[in-house]
Amino acid sequence: MSTHAAVTVNRPQDEVRGRWNDPEYRPRYVMDLNPTISFVDAPGDRGTEIHVELSGPGDAASKLPSPFQKLIGAPTMAKVKDELRRFKARVETGEVPRSDSTPEGESAERKLKQRPAQPLPESELAKAGA
Repeated sequence: MSTHAAVTVNRPQDEVRGRWNDPEYRPRYVMDLNPTISFVDAPGDRGTEIHVELSGPGDAASKLPSPFQKLIGAPTMAKVKDELRRFKARVETGEVPRSDSTPEGESAERKLKQRPAQPLPESELAKAGA
């Protein structure tokens, strides 16, 4: 199993490589997967493309259906792409944007606790003026 992800960073290749090699910027999750990384000048002088190629280890977790892999924390391309987007944001702006609603970022525990919307009880409706 082999998978590929890419992102374009609006900076020169030497700066992107330097930041990638800096432990403060380097995406730890991606590097823990021992990927093949390549840096290519983006067309039209628009920065640098970072290509990440992962080769699956063929372990038992990779043979499970996707929902089960997510539950047990198996490596997924979604996580790799998130790390690449965070790296791009840090290199281009100096920070990773966060939503006010989830300043700590995504967490599987939080997602598992979600439930479908429920109607408000009468006491809450009265408070809301409905």
